[in-house]
Amino acid sequence: MEKENNYGEGLYQDGVFYFTNPGLLKDENNKPADWSVLWNNREYTFKAKTTVPLIIANEVPENIQVIRKKFAKKYAQAVFHQSKEYKDLVKKGGFVPATYDEDRTLGTSIQACLTPLPKSQVIVRDIPREGERNLKGTKAVANGQDLNKIFEDYEIPTLGQQ
Repeated sequence: MEKENNYGEGLYQDGVFYFTNPGLLKDENNKPADWSVLWNNREYTFKAKTTVPLIIANEVPENIQVIRKKFAKKYAQAVFHQSKEYKDLVKKGGFVPATYDEDRTLGTSIQACLTPLPKSQVIVRDIPREGERNLKGTKAVANGQDLNKIFEDYEIPTLGQQ
């Protein structure tokens, strides 16, 4: 009989949930990469091949457990998107986003994020919220009006790094 996933069995003796960056995600030099994820306008960066206590302000332990699993799934997806299997699926599908069995494909990587490695510290950086004054509404346009003239004052916003 196959053993069921333990999702981090034995990590919680001190009452804190932990997250592991197992180093499966590679940088451009094919070395284990630090990994960042956004949650509530904060960027959390996990150093490669380390385990960190996952402490999130204003979150109860039950929510942290859910967030931890969401982080693990996002990490596993990022690892999968670097894989040859994913690139082959995309090529086979005519460059349409690939479909795959998440449990089979992501399970090992998710488990790796919930298993201990040497302890470290997460790096948390506040991401400033964009003020509402920068948001622009739509404009009413009559049939046949020149859109280039109506939107000539519009500045295309720059996207931030994610």
